[in-house]
Amino acid sequence: MNRSKHKEKTVEGHLIKRIPIVKENATVKSVLSMLEKIENKYDSVDYIYVVDKDENLIGMFNIQEIFNNPKNTPIKNFIQKNLVTISLDTTLEKAAHLALRHNLKQIPVTKSKKLIGVVSTREIFSTINQSLKKDILHFAGIHKSHLEFENSLKIPIMKAVRNQLSWLIAGFVGAMIIAFYIGLFEETLSKYLIIASFVPAITYISDALGTQFQTMFVRDMAIMGKELNIKKYFLKQMSTGFIIAFIIGILMFSFISFIWSSFHVAFIISLACFIALIITSFTALFFTFLIKKLKFDPALGSGPVTTIISDLTSVVIYFIIVFLLI
Repeated sequence: MNRSKHKEKTVEGHLIKRIPIVKENATVKSVLSMLEKIENKYDSVDYIYVVDKDENLIGMFNIQEIFNNPKNTPIKNFIQKNLVTISLDTTLEKAAHLALRHNLKQIPVTKSKKLIGVVSTREIFSTINQSLKKDILHFAGIHKSHLEFENSLKIPIMKAVRNQLSWLIAGFVGAMIIAFYIGLFEETLSKYLIIASFVPAITYISDALGTQFQTMFVRDMAIMGKELNIKKYFLKQMSTGFIIAFIIGILMFSFISFIWSSFHVAFIISLACFIALIITSFTALFFTFLIKKLKFDPALGSGPVTTIISDLTSVVIYFIIVFLLI
């Protein structure tokens, strides 16, 4: 069953305590007599629990045994002594799991061998139902147990504006830095218009790849949670990014060489694109992970941050390589 990052509910506070309890020397007749007494009102009679002289739980039996045996039969002839018990700090999910595994309608809860109550059939089925719903959403990628963030529909509109605007302002500042940086290469751009014409292409491809990695990472963190091996995940995604960057670089080199017949310029632009895509792959993953670690919502922060980091990185790399090799 699915394990949540949130603290799971324990069985404490979900117990049935009014249950039939008999001594180990009881007979079918004495048990029937106890059940028939008007003052004995039980919340459940699925099982009857057996204790010794020290009130320690030693067994239980299904109520059907009462009607399947003669009245003078000692209950010790059919009690089940191999019990499955849990403590108060056991989670409801674990209790339900044990009930399913051992085909039990109830799970007795003990403390120092003393019976203090049982987890009822209703609680077991309710927990199973909730877990199944959670798992179905989990497998569909609509699962937030690993992301402790607010429900978008419940956030006041001004708070929602503030939450989103703060990240977008950070992106705006980054955009101004990029514009200033490009202005430093005005002379080079005026000589090589083809260099300027590929700035949008480089930034777009970097943005697209970074967005893909960021979106998949947010989804995978939600789905896998603690089961996600970050080192292995980064290695695989970076390997994917390297292959994609290499293919895009080859395509860009081929296209520029064919259209403009300039192998030197084609090499510079395609090399810049190749390096920018690799670094963008890493920054998209790294900053999404960092935002999550800092307890911010990656769904809000990772988009604007990875976009501006991607733009800034790709533009800086592009012009550094152009300046060095042109």
